[in-house]
This record gives sequence, structure tokens and C-alpha cells, in this order.
Amino acid sequence: MSEISVKIMDCALAESGVLKINRIGVGVGVILYNAAQKKAAGIHILAPGTTEAAPANPAKYANTAIPFALGELEKKGVKPPYSVAVAGGAEMQNMPPQIRMGQKVVTAITEALGKANLTARDKKTGGANIRSMECDLGTGKMTIS
Repeated sequence: MSEISVKIMDCALAESGVLKINRIGVGVGVILYNAAQKKAAGIHILAPGTTEAAPANPAKYANTAIPFALGELEKKGVKPPYSVAVAGGAEMQNMPPQIRMGQKVVTAITEALGKANLTARDKKTGGANIRSMECDLGTGKMTIS
């Protein structure tokens, strides 16, 4: 079975096999899966947002990554409905509480998903754990560990 791994600040599309996002810490991993077509996009987002209209790397920012991934899926003929999984947003132990970068990224992802009329069905965020997530495109099973 083929395996596609999404790198940090990247968006990857998968048409078969398993889509994985590993070592998600402060950033947030998002998987958008279309069960009827058995296709998915995975994004490993690092920052809450940008004010740039066309950033060099739209997958880096929550406010541009979701529309970018949806656009990439649409180019491949994939349309809603999507099952959505979100994981990450951990807080670094040495980080002052007022910074809470992980929570800022999670909040921005939630807002970006809302603007796209999407809601995460599986969500594990916060805490101090490094997480991984995967989607088996054949079965549609999404797991977060």
C-alpha cells in the first residue's frame, strides 16, 4: 500500500493508500477526505495567519492553507462533502502562557474551516503531546495518535 507523508508547511494530495502527517507539535495537521471519491488532502500548518494576499507558501498559514487545499482538490475534480480531522496545537513547556501559539493556530484553523462551511469530525488539539494522524483512503478510517 502506498504511503504519502505530508511535510511541515506543505499540502499533499492522495488518491490511494495512506495519507500521513507525522510529528505535529505547535503546528496543526488537517486532513480533508472525500469518501465517495476516496481522495484526500493533508496539510501541516505552522502559523495562524498572514495578511499577504498571495503568500509564497500558502500551506504555512491557517487562513490560506484551507482555501489552498480545497482549490487543489477541486483542480483534481474532488468536491464536498469532506470528512475533516484536525490534530496538533501543542504548547511548548518553556513558552509563556500569554503566547499560546498552538492555541492560536487551532483557533485560526477552526475559523478557516468555518468560512469553508466545514467542521472537524475528529479533533485532538492542545496539551503538550506531539501527535500523528493518518487517513486510509480505501476505508476512510482516520486516526490521530
